[in-house]
Amino acid sequence: MVDAPKQPYTGDEMMDNLIRMNTELMSELWILRDRVTILEHMLQEKGAISRKALDDFVPTGELAKELIRERDSMVEKVVGGAWMQGFSVDSLKAKAKK
Repeated sequence: MVDAPKQPYTGDEMMDNLIRMNTELMSELWILRDRVTILEHMLQEKGAISRKALDDFVPTGELAKELIRERDSMVEKVVGGAWMQGFSVDSLKAKAKK
């Protein structure tokens, strides 16, 4: 959960929420891209796997479940961070159905 700033960014609550959401998304995206790029480089340098094999891989079983859990966690962190409230993937799905 993201802590509320001591001072608003713009003075407009909705705009501040969107700025926080955008900042969180950018942070998560950069961490992911940085790690994946390094990992792909290291694997290619070692001759362990080709990038095509990575592109063609479809996760199953426990790995697929882990990826779903991680995705849901990221959604909750990003969306919850913007409004300073707890959101879950289930609560977002329920709101979407209304």
